[in-house]
Amino acid sequence: MKPTLWQTKNRGNLKVLCSQMNSNRSSVKTWGPLVTYSVMLVLLYAISASQAVWSFAYKWTTIADHPKYSLEKVLDGSSPKPYASRILVPKAINLVSNLIPESVSGVLIERSRQMLEATLGGHLAGMMNDKLALAYASSLMSDFLFLFLTLILLRSISRQYFEKTPVSKVVQDLSPIAFALLLAISYRAYNGFIYDQFEIFIFVLYLFLTKRRIYHLSLIILALAIINKETAIFFPVFGAAIRWCEERKLMAKELGWIAMEFSVVATGFLAIKILLMDHPGSNTEWHFFTNLKFWFSWHPWVAITTPHFSLLPLPKPTNIVVLGTFLMMIFGYWRTKPLAIRALLTLAGLINLPLCVFFCYKDEYRNLSLMFPFLYLSAVHTSLYFYSNVASREN
Repeated sequence: MKPTLWQTKNRGNLKVLCSQMNSNRSSVKTWGPLVTYSVMLVLLYAISASQAVWSFAYKWTTIADHPKYSLEKVLDGSSPKPYASRILVPKAINLVSNLIPESVSGVLIERSRQMLEATLGGHLAGMMNDKLALAYASSLMSDFLFLFLTLILLRSISRQYFEKTPVSKVVQDLSPIAFALLLAISYRAYNGFIYDQFEIFIFVLYLFLTKRRIYHLSLIILALAIINKETAIFFPVFGAAIRWCEERKLMAKELGWIAMEFSVVATGFLAIKILLMDHPGSNTEWHFFTNLKFWFSWHPWVAITTPHFSLLPLPKPTNIVVLGTFLMMIFGYWRTKPLAIRALLTLAGLINLPLCVFFCYKDEYRNLSLMFPFLYLSAVHTSLYFYSNVASREN
């Protein structure tokens, strides 16, 4: 019997409905694992960032009592130059601490005191009033936030430099975790430089924006960076290098943006110098001969650290047990690395290493911050190249 028009339409609607249901099932099958993977990745980033911040806090022994950079002196601006010129983060912590409602601040102060007693002992912890305990909590939470965001940015910036493959996706997703965990063995005793995590974050953010050619926002980022720490005066150098590596030349429009970036950091740099002209201290700390004596001794090559508690020693980055591995991760397959990474890492080394030799104290690895993003990208490339070769051999 010939089907009626009504039956034909219903059959058509049923086919459409079944097709939509199958499409929805397929979408659920696709999005379910993706959401699960993303949540797990974010959780791992948070855990690794918290481990690094805990190591930072454990090494921070100058909080309560230090003539130059106790937390109170850092926050009220009475620490000597050059520390007093790092204005942004102390001002932001004071502002945030004042805005925290009492119902929340009470809990934070109590937990801060528990943390301080665990790391410093009861005597020094008792020297911290409630205001400083709250600022301590704000400092560590902001350090965690900036490091966590840095890990996300490192994942994003590595995707800008390397092609997407099944192998590269895994390496790029997991490499930020390794970066955060390795930070844990880079901190040294005394520490307490609360602007360091923000410096790394703002530098990686600037590189990310420059690579994406979001130049308007990068000018704002530079203004914040130079108020945070004077090393931001070098940021536009890397921005110019990134532009040159992409085009092998600098167009008039690009030169205009570079000039504006230099003018922003130069203006901020000079403004802070003028503002603090009569402030006690000096613009730099000279450690050249101390560093020569240290690096030509046996100490840095067998140095160990206790990043989490004193019963668990781990090698420092320059310890001969791990130094070769680090050098291989950075310089392995050098000729196959993208020109941009080789150029940027070389440039960073030419700028950063002399600064560390002359002005940093012994093994303050935190002062290699201008090299961190490019050391990271170089190590990611080594891992990608190695695992890609392994995968090709197995296939």
